[in-house]
Formats: sequence, structure tokens, C-alpha cells
Amino acid sequence: MKSSLYDAWLTKLRKRSAPSGTVSQWALLLTQKQGGDPDIWAEHLRAILEEEEKATLELILDLDIISAPR
Repeated sequence: MKSSLYDAWLTKLRKRSAPSGTVSQWALLLTQKQGGDPDIWAEHLRAILEEEEKATLELILDLDIISAPR
């Protein structure tokens, strides 16, 4: 994914993650979908939102599905 597309995706994700408890909710859903520990997922998500890590394509797709407005 090109940097500008990734940056646009990250901006959108930050807006969607603003409400309190959202990252924890996403972490639980990712645990159900991909396995692992919700606390680790929450830590990983926060690192992505703070640009300390880059999301994989698989995670980008899962987060788009999970974070889509309903």
C-alpha cells in the first residue's frame, strides 16, 4: 500500500477509534478472528494508531471490516 493511501487509511481509523472503549472492542474482535490475547491486540492497535508500527495488509482488511460504520 502506498504511503499516502496508508496515511489516509490511518487518519480514517483514528477517527473511528476516538470513542472510549473502541480499541478494546476491536481487540476482542481481532482475538476472535485471528486468535491471541486481547491485551496484546490492544497494545498493537495503539502502536499502529501512534505510528510506532505499520499494519499488515491482513490487519488493514480486518480493521476495515471491524471498524466500518453500521
